[in-house]
Amino acid sequence: MSDYNDQKYYDENCIFCKIIKGDIPSSKVYEDDYVIAFNDIAPKAKVHLLVVPKPHVKDIMATDDFLMANVLEAIKSISKKLDIADKGFRVINNCGASAGQTVFHVHFHIMSGNLTDF
Repeated sequence: MSDYNDQKYYDENCIFCKIIKGDIPSSKVYEDDYVIAFNDIAPKAKVHLLVVPKPHVKDIMATDDFLMANVLEAIKSISKKLDIADKGFRVINNCGASAGQTVFHVHFHIMSGNLTDF
């Protein structure tokens, strides 16, 4: 486990870091010590959340097992809380610009119900 309180895990130019810090408001759905989740501002489904690890890590290739385990546990918890665990949902991660990643702070989309093109 890394020391995620270290300043190197915060990027003052990152929109997700600003949301995590509370400098930019969000529609928060979930938060624990390592993960925050909030509604996407441009939803592509009835349920469309972003699940974001709190430490600034560029993409999934830069994460570690500890952080990923916390993200996956958060996704499971959120899907139960929102009553989509049994209905079905999609988890999406874009890794790198050519895959569609536009914010370079690793994050995961949870989507469920009436999915539109994305």
